Amino acid sequence: MVINTNVEAQRTASNLMVSQQKLAKSLSRLSSGTKIITASDDAAGLAVSSRLDSQLRRLDSVLNNLGNTMSLTQTQDGYHGNIDNALTRMTELAMMAQDNTKQADDRKLYNEEFQQLLNYVRSTRDKDFNGIPLFDGSYVDITIDAHGGTFPVGGVDLGASVYSSALKEQTWQLTSAAWETSKSGYVLNDPAHRIATGVEAHKLDSDLFYNDALATGSRWSTSNNGGTKLDAGSFVRVDAAGTFSAGSGPVKEAPPTASSTSFNAGDFTTVDLATQGNGGFTGSGTHYTTYAKGSYVSAEPVGNGDLDNQHRTAVSKGYFVTVDPTSEDALAKAYTSGKEVTAQQDLSAFATDEGGVKLSTVDGAKKALTLIMSALDQLHLDRASLGAIQSRIDFTSQQLTTSKQNMSQARSRITDVDIAAETTEFARQQILVQAGTQMLREANNLPRTALELLR
Repeated sequence: MVINTNVEAQRTASNLMVSQQKLAKSLSRLSSGTKIITASDDAAGLAVSSRLDSQLRRLDSVLNNLGNTMSLTQTQDGYHGNIDNALTRMTELAMMAQDNTKQADDRKLYNEEFQQLLNYVRSTRDKDFNGIPLFDGSYVDITIDAHGGTFPVGGVDLGASVYSSALKEQTWQLTSAAWETSKSGYVLNDPAHRIATGVEAHKLDSDLFYNDALATGSRWSTSNNGGTKLDAGSFVRVDAAGTFSAGSGPVKEAPPTASSTSFNAGDFTTVDLATQGNGGFTGSGTHYTTYAKGSYVSAEPVGNGDLDNQHRTAVSKGYFVTVDPTSEDALAKAYTSGKEVTAQQDLSAFATDEGGVKLSTVDGAKKALTLIMSALDQLHLDRASLGAIQSRIDFTSQQLTTSKQNMSQARSRITDVDIAAETTEFARQQILVQAGTQMLREANNLPRTALELLR
């Protein structure tokens, strides 16, 4: 029996320390839900679970990529559906245009809708999905597994020859210089004249007599007042300081409003202001501006003018004219003779027809029907190919989802704590810690028995 060295207390303290460490680890596992608290708990398991976790996170990214790819192909197919409807409608129009009971004006109406649908289909060729071209025939490599494997998606080319032939725009080769307007306006079907700023002009609606020599009273009369007879339809310019002679000079007094029409600056007329009888209008550029037949004017020529619809044709932006329009449209684009241009406008007066898909004739309608039907056949093949790609994406997504579930389960077996088993272990270690604490107190009391011998 000794006092200085309490071996039993040391052994009990050592056991208590082990129990406390195991209790702490069990508590950490229960609170974290994982069996591997430190690398020393399961070094190999930690390496395997980390690898599985990395692979699972990559699978999540792949599934996200596949979802985006499906959206891309669905966008393509959405356009395809609308193009299919448009091309089908175009075959209907081409078939109706072949009806020999229809007149040229009827075919013109069919062709107008036909060309609008052609323009719609052409416009889809430049569409994209988040900057990725949809219909230029290019392929996009899509990731399909966690190791970077890919497969190509795309290949739909609306610029292919079968589509280009069916969607060909009307092409012309210019035989003279022409300009393409940059804004809407009007083309004059007859020579016309525009009244200049600051000019007071009037058109006589009935025959009138003008006596320039009268000092009092009106110089104008509906009956012969000793002056010069001016016929209905003629123009006069008012200039109090001017000299009137033989009906060619300006008048000093405006004609009666009941027998004339006043013209404002900018108003147009088809009456030739340079001819004898239209008084006081000196050369073009001073009191009026002359426009040749075919000239382009940007502002609508209305107001008090007499340039009615038969003398002008409304044109939209992009119309071709042969008279330089830059005084009215500075941004008009010039083309030299021999250049090829595309336009539905009839340019046969100054260009050679290079062809295009249109329904203006029976033969043209037959040709258009053949071309559109070929394009429809190719479109159906493209849609089938796109559907096959979507099917593969679906199966790939399902496989990846299954792989993700299996890998998650494998990782769980390595890292996830069994709560039932661990709570049992926790209770066991908790009891050992409490018992060890109690026994350490008893072991510390053992040297006291030596005192009994000293009494």
